Amino acid sequence: MPTLEQIATTTLAIEKGNQINFQLESYLFTGVLLCYIIAFGLYCISSGFQTNKTYFKARIVNYAGLIMAFAALGLRWANSGHAPVSNMYESLVTLSTFITMSGMLFTIKERLPIIEASSNVFSIAMLAISSLFPSEIRPLVPVLQSYWLPLHVSLAFLGESCFAVAVVLSYFYCYKRLESNNEDHNLNTTEKRLCYSIVHILPIIIIISLFALSYFLYQKDITSDKGKKLAGATVVISALMIIFKSSLIKKASDLLPNATKLDELTYNAIKIGYPLFTVGGLIFGMIWANKAWGRYWGWDPKETWALVTFLVYSIYLHLRIVIGKDGVIPAAISVLGFIVTMFTLFGVNFLISGLHSYA
Repeated sequence: MPTLEQIATTTLAIEKGNQINFQLESYLFTGVLLCYIIAFGLYCISSGFQTNKTYFKARIVNYAGLIMAFAALGLRWANSGHAPVSNMYESLVTLSTFITMSGMLFTIKERLPIIEASSNVFSIAMLAISSLFPSEIRPLVPVLQSYWLPLHVSLAFLGESCFAVAVVLSYFYCYKRLESNNEDHNLNTTEKRLCYSIVHILPIIIIISLFALSYFLYQKDITSDKGKKLAGATVVISALMIIFKSSLIKKASDLLPNATKLDELTYNAIKIGYPLFTVGGLIFGMIWANKAWGRYWGWDPKETWALVTFLVYSIYLHLRIVIGKDGVIPAAISVLGFIVTMFTLFGVNFLISGLHSYA
């Protein structure tokens, strides 16, 4: 039998190895963040000067960031023994990776640097917010010790990453419709109001949400300055959006396909994301719930809002496929669906207590 000294030596070696792996993971995610930021800058340069060489450099840098992100996630999985989707930190870094991957794959056949750059913005925001949560590896609560964890969460996140691409496309679609009111047909009063709300009010909603998150973090831990840091970053982001919004969006609009094409691309993104979210978020979730709690459905807040998300996108697809309606109304539903998706991810976890509050 090993002596106490040998056991202590082995334990120290394991802890040292885990610490090295944790530092390596941290360095990798820092590299990921830098790659996404550099790629975003290159996309902007490519868009401004119409240079193919810069665009391909941006994609290479983005792919490098993706490789490092998957390496970091794999390292964390190996180090913790479970899929990196068990808490807010892990969920956000995983979701940020999937969003960038979806943006890259969705534009692999068609050059859309603005869409890729916008996907980068989402990923950068997710990584930034993830840094505000504890990143240390913690033991899984018993209910999460299941092979259903990676199946349920990963597929749901893949679906949500497609919804993120769709909301970017919907935003630019509405901008194009406002910009060119005679492309297909004139906007009626309701459509015009919806487009105006999405183009001008959605950024305000995002800013308010960031301030709300910073306030929550500040209230949750008075001794921590995380909430203050996020609030300060939000002020800077808000100022930049106000100063540069009109010129940046105008430039982006010139580089985008026409509104009809953007509408079609939005539909394609949701058409891919919907079954992934349905199978992962709802069906696998219900099977796992039955195994864990002995019932398929219990109207837990997370379950309820996942169902609301499913219903919103079901309405979108019903309008497109069954009724054959395209245009502003489906685009607005796409935006609403993503708002509900983000509330399910953040709002339910922070504001409503339930069985999924550990996530």
